Amino acid sequence: MKNVLIINQSAELYGADKVILELIENFPKDYNPIVVLHEEGPLKELLEKKNIQVIKSSVIKVKRGILKPSFLLKLPFEIFSSIRNIQKQLNGQKISVIHSNATSVFIGAFYAFFFRIPHLWHVHEIIEKPKRIALVYPKVISFFANRIVFNSMATEKHFTSIKPNISPKSILIYNGQERTSQKTSFEKIKLIRQSITKDEKIIIGLVGRISEIKGQDLMIKAFSVLLKKHKNIHLVFIGSAVLGKESFLKKITTLINKESLQNHITFIDFKEDIWPYYDSIDISVVPSKEKESFGLVATESMLSAKPVVAANHGGLSEIVVHNHTGFLFEPNNIDDLVQKLDELIQSEEKRGIFGKNGYLRVVEKFNTGKFIEGVKSEYDKLTK
Repeated sequence: MKNVLIINQSAELYGADKVILELIENFPKDYNPIVVLHEEGPLKELLEKKNIQVIKSSVIKVKRGILKPSFLLKLPFEIFSSIRNIQKQLNGQKISVIHSNATSVFIGAFYAFFFRIPHLWHVHEIIEKPKRIALVYPKVISFFANRIVFNSMATEKHFTSIKPNISPKSILIYNGQERTSQKTSFEKIKLIRQSITKDEKIIIGLVGRISEIKGQDLMIKAFSVLLKKHKNIHLVFIGSAVLGKESFLKKITTLINKESLQNHITFIDFKEDIWPYYDSIDISVVPSKEKESFGLVATESMLSAKPVVAANHGGLSEIVVHNHTGFLFEPNNIDDLVQKLDELIQSEEKRGIFGKNGYLRVVEKFNTGKFIEGVKSEYDKLTK
């Protein structure tokens, strides 16, 4: 059995965290995952319940202030301390591959470099700003990685446009998902819908972090316009604010009050079991203001047979098929978002057809089997 040391950026259950959990739950035969996390959280709890070894240590996470002299001075000491901590908790176990699951974590790169261990870097981000960092990132990743996995063509295109010769060591492997939980019962759906709105309305859902880049403010403005025409709609935000960045939540709350939408919008905190909530909404919207490298909310919605209205950039453009599984709208264009949602609000038949088409598309193109097969192939190349 070959050990794979997986470095993850957080212990939460968003985006890349869900991707790595899907991988670990279906881990390739002949390989054993050991996960490094820098914090407590729901992902750590789930992994430990599955008897997966979790090492708590600094992952050298990139954040604002990375170029400050104070950060650079402390960096060698943090790297040394983290490597020593990881080695101690490994207790002599040999590592065959290091899998860094995000470009924001660097301890995997340093650990692999110092001990000459094959390193796979799994890219889940499109970094466009700050410009200086965006231009350096592909070069750094190319230097430290033996193999690079991109989660979408959009992500790969962004990196290769900056460093074209990264291609020979790169591969595209789409994130994979499957839904193991059964369709939510009618009774539970009814209860969830009643907790969102007491009236029988068309529920538009935006699932994801309460964050500037996710476009909650854009959705509120579009919803305000739609409500003037459609009295039978309700908006729900499902997700929590980023810790330490609650100011955006305050900003959109102020916007809701300004537009007098308090009785038409519901907030639900992050849910570990999200499927019953997808089952309970009628339309899923992903109005991301910046490019998503993939767009897991879109595939989750489609696995729940929900039509998706998404911003037409980044990985979302590869997931949602316009006028077949939902609609793509011009990014940051409120009028276009309104027009696309209006069409779905008016047609229950179209919502149903798009939902069925979306489900079939995820099962065929973004399934877990293909994802695991792709990752295993990369592990095999690195351990030959």
